[in-house]
Amino acid sequence: MLEVKNIVVHYEKAEAVKGISFQVEEGTVVSLIGSNGAGKTTVLRTISGLKKSTAGEIWFNGKRIDKLPPQEIVKAGIAHCPEGRRLFPQMSVLDNLRTAAFLRNDKEEIKKDIDEVFQRFPILGKRQQQYAGTLSGGEQQMLAIARALISRPALLIMDEPSLGLAPLIVKEIGVIIRDIHKRGVTILLVEQNAQLALKLADRGYVMEVGKITLEGNNKELLSNGYVKKAYLGG
Repeated sequence: MLEVKNIVVHYEKAEAVKGISFQVEEGTVVSLIGSNGAGKTTVLRTISGLKKSTAGEIWFNGKRIDKLPPQEIVKAGIAHCPEGRRLFPQMSVLDNLRTAAFLRNDKEEIKKDIDEVFQRFPILGKRQQQYAGTLSGGEQQMLAIARALISRPALLIMDEPSLGLAPLIVKEIGVIIRDIHKRGVTILLVEQNAQLALKLADRGYVMEVGKITLEGNNKELLSNGYVKKAYLGG
């Protein structure tokens, strides 16, 4: 479904991503783990068109997308749930969801999808007229995920969905990600909580200082001595 081929990304003269390649097969969950500054967020921003690569190619469902603007990448079927949630804090929950449908003109289907979001996330339904900025951290993360789903993506890329959340809410976010996957959405997950990321994933990649240094299925990485020591607390 998604193929990243030797992409290089710079911030001015600094090389943040150093020629990495990986694949995301349709129907899978793939996790990208690594420490702060490894380049994980840059990779996601490059896939979604928010950052342009210096070299390399990105292909999605047989179409090259690395030269496309972000809105065309959304149209192609990729939604980005960004780090820090990036909601519109002075807009209501409902209006935040409506912003995600800006490329759609099927009003009845949009309404149906929003109603389904409120069934899946009842707390958002109860607070649909509340400003997004007044929600708790966990509720804001649910809204960020829900907003990404309104575009009906084939591939959902998620950046640090558990960041800053209490352990019980982190567990709930894990359940939500599993549920989204079961409904047929392929997921590329960046997550510093390596235990969570690898338990959710079919396959994982370890990224360090702009390079992929390890890859394997979740069982291989969970049992890898280096991964245990560096990312799983021994």
